[in-house]
Amino acid sequence: MKFYIAASAFILFVVPHIARAQDAPTFTGAKIGVEASRERASVRRDPGAIGATSTAAKNAIGYRGFVGYDMQLGPVVLGAEAGMGGGGKAVRQTGVRGQYLVDPGLTYDLTARAGVVVAPGTLLYGRAGYRWLQTDRTTTPTAGLRLVREQTDGGITYGGGAEVMIDRHFSLRAEYDRTVYDRTLRANKIAVGGVFKF
Repeated sequence: MKFYIAASAFILFVVPHIARAQDAPTFTGAKIGVEASRERASVRRDPGAIGATSTAAKNAIGYRGFVGYDMQLGPVVLGAEAGMGGGGKAVRQTGVRGQYLVDPGLTYDLTARAGVVVAPGTLLYGRAGYRWLQTDRTTTPTAGLRLVREQTDGGITYGGGAEVMIDRHFSLRAEYDRTVYDRTLRANKIAVGGVFKF
């Protein structure tokens, strides 16, 4: 009799939980995605030729596409992404001897992320990696003299966010990132995006 009671309890209470655990969405798999962002770029130091002492900054809309892969191990999710994006407005810094203009172009990034599933289909994570930014830098130290330099800056990027699964193949996420490109240029962004899993 006790055996039948125990077997019945197992069937009624344990088996459904096992089935639900097996049916729970997982973050494991290859993915592609897109995101839109509000970005703030700032020139924080004088480039030397214009005698500026203040910080100049500009807000703008940006975009990014990415590919990657995630692996879920219990509640822990580990992953990597490669992305490419653009957007942003030129930041102009004015000093006593002229002007300095930084015009952002395309960005490229390689990052890793690690997070914890805090509820079924809900992930909180941190991100770190490296980002490259193409820029046109124009220095106008005197009237009639305009020096333009194209360059690619690289720097550490880090941040964190949350991702929520809508179904097995699609999720939404929001993220904050900060990138330090060099001694003169910093960037912060708040992004929202969609992720498609295979």
